[in-house]
Amino acid sequence: MSSPNEMRRLFRRSILWLLPVVVAPLGALLVMQYKTLRSLESKSASAQRNWLRNSLEIATDEVEDRYRHDSAAALTIPAAELPDVTTLGHHFARHHVSGARTYFAMRFSGNMYETGYFDSRGKEKLPMEGEAEAVKMATVSWHVAHKWNRIVPQPGLFVDERESEHRVILRPVIDPSMHVVGAVGVVLDEALSREAMLEIATPILHKRSPESKLLIGAYIPRTSGGRDLISQPLGFVFTNWRAGIRDMCMSPEEVAAADFRHNAMWTGGAFFVLLGAVALAIGAVMRQTRLSQMKSDFVSNVSHELRTPLSSIRVFGEYMRLGRVTQADKVREYGEYIEAESRRLTALINNILDFSKIESAEKQYRFCDADVTDLVERTVAAFAVPLRDQNVVIAFHPPAAPPPLLRVDKDALGQALVNLLDNAIKYSNGTNEIDVRVTASRDSVRISVRDHGIGIPVVEHKKIFEKFYRAGSGLVHDVKGSGLGLSIVQHVAQAHGGRVEVESAAGEGSTFTIVLPGGGQAILPVRTGEIACPPLRRENA
Repeated sequence: MSSPNEMRRLFRRSILWLLPVVVAPLGALLVMQYKTLRSLESKSASAQRNWLRNSLEIATDEVEDRYRHDSAAALTIPAAELPDVTTLGHHFARHHVSGARTYFAMRFSGNMYETGYFDSRGKEKLPMEGEAEAVKMATVSWHVAHKWNRIVPQPGLFVDERESEHRVILRPVIDPSMHVVGAVGVVLDEALSREAMLEIATPILHKRSPESKLLIGAYIPRTSGGRDLISQPLGFVFTNWRAGIRDMCMSPEEVAAADFRHNAMWTGGAFFVLLGAVALAIGAVMRQTRLSQMKSDFVSNVSHELRTPLSSIRVFGEYMRLGRVTQADKVREYGEYIEAESRRLTALINNILDFSKIESAEKQYRFCDADVTDLVERTVAAFAVPLRDQNVVIAFHPPAAPPPLLRVDKDALGQALVNLLDNAIKYSNGTNEIDVRVTASRDSVRISVRDHGIGIPVVEHKKIFEKFYRAGSGLVHDVKGSGLGLSIVQHVAQAHGGRVEVESAAGEGSTFTIVLPGGGQAILPVRTGEIACPPLRRENA
């Protein structure tokens, strides 16, 4: 086993190697990443601008394609159906153009013409003010073609935007001889068309730029700082309108700057995470150093603890072997000392063995119905035998009424009580009065051991149950001990479904209480790692 000094030297060498091996490369990585991000900053603005422009172009193309497709379907009518108002109404009801306010069908007859107007549901209606004039201006050239008997082989869609409030999409109707006999069309509403265009384009745009906001209209407001938004003119219809992107009110330059900040933040975060990992490694080395020191102290203390009872047993055994003790009462007294020291030695060895089993999860308990009061009284009596010449007074206080039998491991519970008594003696600081009390309530049985010794600071109440841990007081370190007693006591209490409570303050003594659940027989089921035994019954005296 390495000595604590060797561990400290190893730790110092690790710290010296840490700077050139870990910190320096991390610092170089951070500087290189910073320079790289700075060089990308100028490129990011241009790339973001192109990406937004491309996304906007895709969205406006979809709007244009949708209007062309829907208008072609709605305005393709055979010449034979042109006079039939009912058929026309059904046709317009089935084929809807986004943003349409009024559909119309016009039939030419020489210098005369007849026009029918329909709403979006295919019902006949009267034209709004200005609609009739807009339709007349849009169709006049096709009426002239009819009068002059012009041949139109494949008429397409035509847009008339001379009246901005009544934009017209129309298509001439030709007969089998390819002469114009009429025209059908749709009058678009600005508000409805803007809403429809946003519904078409926004989902497409959000797939490419989820945070972008789309604007459509004849006027696109300028963003903060007087910078224009990226915009794209509309085709086919509403050609004086533009579609613009405002990316959360940020210009592409601002987006590039935000990307740089985010990348720098992530890089810095990774750097600090690595530093944290290094700090954790250093902490692990320090904990290992402390653990090594505690193990070294443990070996030293256990050696002392083993030597004391062995020396007593050897001395008393030699006296008896050499015949120096002849009186029967002295022989009995020495025998009791040997037996008590043997129990103490057995308890210490059991502590070490139990700790080893606990660490390897191999500890098993044998739960049997037992009288806890009788168990505590017998344990206290056996523990007090070698202390008679030291003027140590252990006062046992049984409960007013005997508690019910509890399912406990008598050996483990007795060992836990011996550990508490042993600590009370060691840290009594010359005050040789110890109180052991058993109290019972409806739901628990409490075994308390109180001393009037040096006490334990409140801040160390949780730490004292850790393995190898010993309180920081100088008086504590003057007392030998394995540092395992309270850790085993806590494990035994928890194995019984209970807990350990501590009440103590520096200079005011300590009270340790094992709280066991009670109230009846077989309160604990037999669990994995337990050995069951047949229940016992308390017999009335």
